[in-house]
Amino acid sequence: MFARLRDRIVIAQPAGEPAGERKAAAGRSAVPLELNSADSAALDGVPGIGPATAAAVIAYRERLGGFHDPAQLLETGIVTERNWERMREQIWADSCKIRKIDINFATPNAVAEHPYIAPRTLRKTLRNRQLKGGWSTIEDMIEDHTVTTQEAARLAPYLHFGTAPREN
Repeated sequence: MFARLRDRIVIAQPAGEPAGERKAAAGRSAVPLELNSADSAALDGVPGIGPATAAAVIAYRERLGGFHDPAQLLETGIVTERNWERMREQIWADSCKIRKIDINFATPNAVAEHPYIAPRTLRKTLRNRQLKGGWSTIEDMIEDHTVTTQEAARLAPYLHFGTAPREN
């Protein structure tokens, strides 16, 4: 049926909207933007995010390894509560795109670069990893007092507990 009607089907663009445009009425995105794969131009199109904010979001995303919750944008220091309220319905985070740290085998520098790992926690992590040989779960790290419960809650989405060095 489609083959017979193909030449007669015409789907027009809405008036005044160029092809491929993702904006809906009142400056809102028709489809929420995924933070972990968005480039600066896409971020700049979200209400409350301008060029400087887009650059800060991307820089923080790289340091963090990706966002597991859009509210982490408030940690950038450049997104205000007011702007957060404007953008919160326009964004989402795919936690499957997070770059994880293999806490049992990552280099000290790779562990130290993560913004959620304070210098004190880094020292305890490296010392206990050497003494113990690593961990199987985040709960193991809490149990041996390497991280607090609060640190574990923040770090859990970013950690992988490998049993052998991973090939890059």
